[in-house]
Amino acid sequence: MAQDDTKKEALFNEVKGSLFEFLVGKTLATQKGEELAFLQSIDKNYLNVLSQQDRMVRQFYPEMILFLNEVSRNTTDALIKYFGEVPRRPKLVGKFINSSLASELHESDLIFETTQGEIPLSLKLNKKNAFVNTKSGGVKSFFQEYFKLPSDVQQSFNQLVDLEFSRMGFELHEWKGLEFTGDFHQWVKHGFSELPGELAPEGRAILKSYYSRLAHKMHEILTKAFAEDSHNFISSLPRLMGFSSENILQAICFHDFKSGSAAVIDIHRFQDLKSSLESVRILPFDDISSVEIMLGDWSLQLRIKPMNKFTTTAIKINCSVKLKQPSDA
Repeated sequence: MAQDDTKKEALFNEVKGSLFEFLVGKTLATQKGEELAFLQSIDKNYLNVLSQQDRMVRQFYPEMILFLNEVSRNTTDALIKYFGEVPRRPKLVGKFINSSLASELHESDLIFETTQGEIPLSLKLNKKNAFVNTKSGGVKSFFQEYFKLPSDVQQSFNQLVDLEFSRMGFELHEWKGLEFTGDFHQWVKHGFSELPGELAPEGRAILKSYYSRLAHKMHEILTKAFAEDSHNFISSLPRLMGFSSENILQAICFHDFKSGSAAVIDIHRFQDLKSSLESVRILPFDDISSVEIMLGDWSLQLRIKPMNKFTTTAIKINCSVKLKQPSDA
């Protein structure tokens, strides 16, 4: 039974975002009698993927369809209330968008028209009280790409990644009584898992220490960057928080699928964040795998994570945000 629940959770996480985006667009289009135009605007290959996902969910996890329909209606109602009108001509973008337009659309999942003009919308379906993922960047280009720091800063950090990776590999192999030769060929040959969640507690502790050491250095780099050029540092943050463009509108549907409690929809513009950029502070490092930056009531978390397997130096820095609610005060 527990294994079935795990499989269902994995299925839910895999398809919930794409189906949610589609259903919000479809629900908006239906309000204006534009459902056919909406469907015709979707790339046929992607529409086929969505159809397959829908069939799979109806077969293996039918209660999720009811949930997705409900939260899509809730989100649509919240958008209509926010604008005081029913948005027109919604179009699904993102995963299949023409690459020449990608730089203009940034994080948008939907685009629609209102009396205020064309609105690019970023949609998120998120667990209640959890951080909202906004950006993910490769660890070996992160400081240069997102903070415009000198190349020697990035190169020095990359050398540390390689060094700490070797240390972690040595410690894991020693734990299993193996010799570490610089890679994980022997580890895999002996049938040991390459996934963090499948390690025993002692192995996870070694892995967590590895990520924590990298996060500690990240904290040092960012603290120094903030002290030396606060303007550049602060101007880099909105992009990490999902606002690559000041025109982006964020709509986040917070749910508790298992309890069945009502969803809460938060809608934000860049202007809602702008005043908080005047009160940025980096929290003290806490010996964990992340760095936390406070911006007024906003919290930005930068977390060191493996891309998938921990047996390579392919690591990402996962960015996520949380906004303090009045009830949290």
